[in-house]
This record gives sequence, structure tokens and C-alpha cells, in this order.
Amino acid sequence: MSAKHTGVAKLWLLNLVGNAALLAAVYFWLLMPDAHGWQVGGSALAAVVVIFLGVWLRTGTFAYFRVAEFRDNATVWRAFRHALRHMVALAVWAIFMAATAWLLISLRKYAPQFGVWFWQKSPSFLRFGTPRQVFHAADWVLWFLLWVLAPAVWLPIASTVAAAGFRFKRMARSLRVLRRPAYWLWFCALMLAGAYVPYKLVWWIPDLSDLRKQAWSMGSRFFLAYVILITAWVALLLVIGARVEKEDPDIIPIN
Repeated sequence: MSAKHTGVAKLWLLNLVGNAALLAAVYFWLLMPDAHGWQVGGSALAAVVVIFLGVWLRTGTFAYFRVAEFRDNATVWRAFRHALRHMVALAVWAIFMAATAWLLISLRKYAPQFGVWFWQKSPSFLRFGTPRQVFHAADWVLWFLLWVLAPAVWLPIASTVAAAGFRFKRMARSLRVLRRPAYWLWFCALMLAGAYVPYKLVWWIPDLSDLRKQAWSMGSRFFLAYVILITAWVALLLVIGARVEKEDPDIIPIN
């Protein structure tokens, strides 16, 4: 394999193992006792360590795929060492995305009321269908904003923030990928593969009468869904990082 392929394989394996380890750490953290002060302190320290490692994994992965020097030479450790200085910036950008998602989810609760209000208050030439159809249309728009438009805008900027920090001109240039049809094709295809396919695998219940076979089936389906999710995630970051760099070719200083 070439250095590029070796680096992608390393990042794929690191995300496959790292994310599973983080999930296991969160599970065991939830089981930690808190009856004494030292236990509460230990729980708080463990939470800080898990959050640090989780943010570092994200930041390092973004930075690796954003900078050609890291991708071309498969310098994974160097990318993660470089990403240490931008972890806080990416965390702040992630909080902004989380706030946007929370707002959109909250607005979905008001979609039925909006359907009735719009149909009653709007001029007759703007009315279409019934209040229920208006409600479904508004809910679909919010769903599209939450699962398509918001991440499509957030991810290119996140790749630049992880590699260069808050450089607003570079962040703005990252959005030029939104003008490229190929970006949207890759984005939609990989989002579909990474979200819809694992969802169908997890919720698919084969007709098995034996309890042991059902357990093996569930374990196999969950593992396969997880592998597909991580594979789509790494492929998406590779596509985004390489395409954003074409739109913003200025060299990012690295150590």
C-alpha cells in the first residue's frame, strides 16, 4: 500500500478501536460509585480524561485529513500532536453545532402549531394543502436542516478549525466546497451509508427461534453496523479534508 492508503488504514483502525474504548469507558464511568468524596473526585477526574481523549480523537482525525502533509506521509502521531493546540477551538465549534441541533429539535415540537397558524394567517394564494400537510412540510424542512444542511456546513469548517484554529478567513473559504456538486454527492452518499444502513441493520430482526442464534445475530449486526458507521465517518472526513484543502490551498503551519 502507498503511504496515503496506510495512513487511512491507521486512522480507520484508530477510530474503530478508540471510539469503542470511549463508549466502554463511558459505560463503566456510569457504574462508578459516588458515596464518598474521593469517589466523586475520581469520577470527575475520569470524566475529564474521557472527554479529553474523545475531543483529541476527533481533532486529530480532522487535522490529519485536512493537511496534505499528514495524509501524504501517513504521519498520524504528528497530526495528533499538532491537533493538541486546537482541541479547545474544535470543542467550542462542537458546542455551537450542539446548540444548533438542540434549537432545531426544539422547533420540531412546534411544527403542528405552525401548520395551523400558517394555514390560518397566510393569504389564500400562499395556502397549500391542509394544516396537517403544512405541518409535515415544516417538519421535513427542520429534519433536512438538522441532518443534512447543518452537518454539511459544520464539517468543512470543523476540519479547518482542527488544523488551524479559529482563522475566520480560512473558515469562510472552507465553505466554498458547498458550491461543488461532487461534495454534495459524496456527502449524501456517505451520510446515507453511515446512518441509514447501520440503522436498518440494528433494527432488522431475523426470524430465528433459537435464543443463542438470536444473540449471535444481534451481536453480529451491531458489530457490522459499527464497522460501517466508522468506515463511512473516516471516508467522509477524507473527502471533506481533501476538498476543503483544494478550496483553501494556503499552507497550514505545523511543527
